[in-house]
Amino acid sequence: MPSETFTHIARAAAPSDDVWAALNQPETWENIAGIDRVLDPSIDDEGRLVGFSFDSAVAGKSYRGSAKPDGRAEGSLMAWAIENSEISGRIEVTLEPDDDVTSLHVTLDVSSKGMLSSMFFPVVASTIGAGLPRSVDEFAAGFA
Repeated sequence: MPSETFTHIARAAAPSDDVWAALNQPETWENIAGIDRVLDPSIDDEGRLVGFSFDSAVAGKSYRGSAKPDGRAEGSLMAWAIENSEISGRIEVTLEPDDDVTSLHVTLDVSSKGMLSSMFFPVVASTIGAGLPRSVDEFAAGFA
């Protein structure tokens, strides 16, 4: 099945603890990597985001998906396995602190899940990939 990987680096004018706290808020994930609306977020007893469902619209079609933990190093790395009826993938955010500025390294891997979705995958992947830099830059700019 076809797959694509997209990466982007942005700098937030905030210490990494503040950026990490924002990554644990469900609304942060809205509009990142093709996620339009977060539904049913799961928060653990320590206030950490540990999963959610989401809606996304890509190429004029709506999809319901899920995000499950796929790697976490407190304060420095958060990764989600994402899946809907047409694609699966992984989004990883790594934080690199530098005094009161934090670099966000974002990697998004997406793969088609079936033969029918494979035919439309280039359009879907390019839409997701084109939106990633803008959404990550907007998130980072929110700390200015």
